[in-house]
Amino acid sequence: MRTVLFSMLVLIAWTTSLSAQITREQADAIVWEHIQNEITPPYLLYVNLNTPSEEGMVITTFNDEVVKVKYTCWAYYLNESPEVSEPSQHRYLFVKENNGNLLEIITTNDFGPDLTGWEPVLGLGDMKKEGIRIYPNPTTGELRITSYELREGKIEIFDVYGRTVGAYPCGRPEATINIAHLPAGIYFVKVKNENSEITQKVIKH
Repeated sequence: MRTVLFSMLVLIAWTTSLSAQITREQADAIVWEHIQNEITPPYLLYVNLNTPSEEGMVITTFNDEVVKVKYTCWAYYLNESPEVSEPSQHRYLFVKENNGNLLEIITTNDFGPDLTGWEPVLGLGDMKKEGIRIYPNPTTGELRITSYELREGKIEIFDVYGRTVGAYPCGRPEATINIAHLPAGIYFVKVKNENSEITQKVIKH
């Protein structure tokens, strides 16, 4: 890993070994794998809906510092201090479309970008903040879910059309569910009880 300091920007880049033409779901998984053990919730994660673009991506910070990523990539913005109204630290993550390489740019004293054209990535910060973990994600079949709230709760799985494809009662703080029978795609796992309800996106390969 190489680190280069430009004024108030820190750039970190490294390589992940994935096949060509990274999909949005794969890019989500790459970013989530990177941040889940490094960033402390609460935080907000967004993806830029105009990426990937052959022209790359240009980010202009609050301090008018310009960062240009000239390759085709998926672009993400991570607000590490969503409850702070003053300039603070923010991260931009770029997943190269042809091989999954990840470039991370850390800014300080920044308000973050205009969020026009950015979409929240479901479930990432909220699930960890609430003490709920769902893994592996992506999965080829088995999902493991751990949460204190599951002692008196239940799990529901929905497809992208909102149709229920699975429902499971729980009586202990952990559960293992096999979704190998479901077609590959995106699903939403809802963990709920009388006091809370949280939904996380899951990718089935």
